[in-house]
Amino acid sequence: MSLASYDAHASLQDPEALLKEYLPMIKYHADQLMRRTPASIELDDMIDAGVLGLLDGAQRFDTSKDVLFKTFAAYRVRGAMIDYLRAFDWMPRGLRDTSKSLQGAFQELEQRFGRPAEESEIAEFLEMDLETYRQKLDQVRSMSVVYFDDLPTVNSSDDELHVLDIIAGDASLMPEHQTAMGQFVEKLAQAIEILPKKEAVLLSLYYYEELNMKEVALVLGLTESRVSQVHSQMVMRLRSHLSLSADGQTTVRKRRA
Repeated sequence: MSLASYDAHASLQDPEALLKEYLPMIKYHADQLMRRTPASIELDDMIDAGVLGLLDGAQRFDTSKDVLFKTFAAYRVRGAMIDYLRAFDWMPRGLRDTSKSLQGAFQELEQRFGRPAEESEIAEFLEMDLETYRQKLDQVRSMSVVYFDDLPTVNSSDDELHVLDIIAGDASLMPEHQTAMGQFVEKLAQAIEILPKKEAVLLSLYYYEELNMKEVALVLGLTESRVSQVHSQMVMRLRSHLSLSADGQTTVRKRRA
């Protein structure tokens, strides 16, 4: 083990030093998620969940792999927070039904057209006007927490493999698991590739450039409320595409501006 590897390994074994270094990152992700959750969720509880995710990540991390702990820790922290939200079960039944209805519309129309469905087409399919459809997008925005932790697991034979297990560099993973992961990443890339231009730009600005909704709104020349609606629509479209791919259905073929 090199000196650098030794130092990294040693720091991961010191919870106090680890927390001191990564607490700002935990608070950042907690703040990001709190913007999409109801008032009943406490910020301190989200931070506590993130701390547990960080400590668990430190135990699981393999320093011999060519993966930065900072990257791995961010996924673990967000994943722990999302798991907390799932366990809290704060989503009303009606909201879950609305989300399911919207996703079903995307699946039906994008299979029918062989392209990304436009919002006017989705609204018509759901027998509602455009304004009502956009209100539905507002309603489900708290469900649109789309990180690796909130995406489907990868199935390989009789086992389930999570995205984070690959990132962890677990030596016990078999080649077929790596193949399954590669297929999943390819499907996700295809789903992103066919996003309409506006949604693709939003995804890049929000998730890769890490701009907040207000900043994205300024770049796109939209209101912050409208950006939130487009974000919810993007998430529904991605979920729809991944679900279709998992079922072996025909996928949409091209991006529309």
